Amino acid sequence: MSTLYKKFPYSRLAALTGGAILPLVGAALIGAATPAEAFLVDRAEAQQGQGQGQGAGRDPLNIGRGKGNGFGAGGEGRSIESDIFRDAASGRPEDRGQGGGGDRGGRPDGAGSGGGPDSGKGGDYGDIVVILRNDDGTPLLDENGNVQPCLDAACEEVIQLVQEEDGKFEIPEEYIDQVIPVEFGRLNVARSPSSVTDHSLAELLSKMDGVEISADTLAEMTDTSGRLITPDGATIDSPLENLAFYVALLEATNQEPVDGFYTISITTNPRGDGQPDAYSMTVDADILLTLAASALAASSDKYGDLTIDEVMGISGFLGVADELSALVGSDSYSYDRESLYGGIEVTVLREVEIDGTIYYQPTSVVLLDEVVFNTVPTIEDNGYGIDTFTQQADDAVQVLEYVHDFGLESE
Repeated sequence: MSTLYKKFPYSRLAALTGGAILPLVGAALIGAATPAEAFLVDRAEAQQGQGQGQGAGRDPLNIGRGKGNGFGAGGEGRSIESDIFRDAASGRPEDRGQGGGGDRGGRPDGAGSGGGPDSGKGGDYGDIVVILRNDDGTPLLDENGNVQPCLDAACEEVIQLVQEEDGKFEIPEEYIDQVIPVEFGRLNVARSPSSVTDHSLAELLSKMDGVEISADTLAEMTDTSGRLITPDGATIDSPLENLAFYVALLEATNQEPVDGFYTISITTNPRGDGQPDAYSMTVDADILLTLAASALAASSDKYGDLTIDEVMGISGFLGVADELSALVGSDSYSYDRESLYGGIEVTVLREVEIDGTIYYQPTSVVLLDEVVFNTVPTIEDNGYGIDTFTQQADDAVQVLEYVHDFGLESE
């Protein structure tokens, strides 16, 4: 990810302030360290403007359109993503954000119904409540082969399912309000047909075709939070494309790497009446989980947090839970926040007061000094495992949120 200082463009400021820009006159008034290109924005003006969202994206691949049923039928003017994520577009929840937390208590919606990604008796609960897990993320079953729901986030207190008259195992009635529901947010799209992720992967690979990402080029080919940057300099910020990339990365590990690289590819021929289009990119095996964590983060709720059960549940719906468990359960995997984010600086607006008036001044800050990180409960303190991967993915969520809310974009 790039460690270059971000320069604040006037066009971005205009979007934030509705076009009101106050040039800095007399920089000495607020200190000689003020950069020459600095300018100030009156606080009242900074609160008036609203940035404009991106317009509807085109679909050059036209996947699923034309013959047969598919995306886009009767859907002109709307994208797949806008339909899927329309409920998540309302902004930051009141109890979310840097420094915020959410109430995760209460009875899980739909408890006792539906199937989940975890096999074994009692598996119905594996995708709706927090359960006791092994270090690789697989469920730690009781003597009856059932999952064990947790009564606290760290899973220090667990209960066993009880057998009812019909032979099914259920959560005891006295604990039904104490088990912890798993919140999937917009990651519920993982339950969609595989055609959704196939379409999104084709979109992503059409922009990354022929790209090779190694440990040496990772910083320059990803943004601050680890999202891919295309050869054209655009950030892959689509949640669906990032989710598809997450799946493709894990599925790629079903084949042996060639010269230390995995190949991610897709072939598409939406109309079925021409030469298929093939797109591919290669990824260094040593950074595959780093890219996977960032991709999962970019596809999740911007103002939420990732938990172990959410990560395993989503991976189960997507059919890559086994691959994830195998990767994170190896002692060759590790994550260190300082190594990944240390030294990165971003530019934010900071308040300064001049003659009784509050202005905002672009200021460079050290990322690790500003972002409020969560602590994912540890399963085994060994430096790897699903707890470590979840911590890495959730760190990326918090970095993405901070940069989105406070960082000033580069041109």
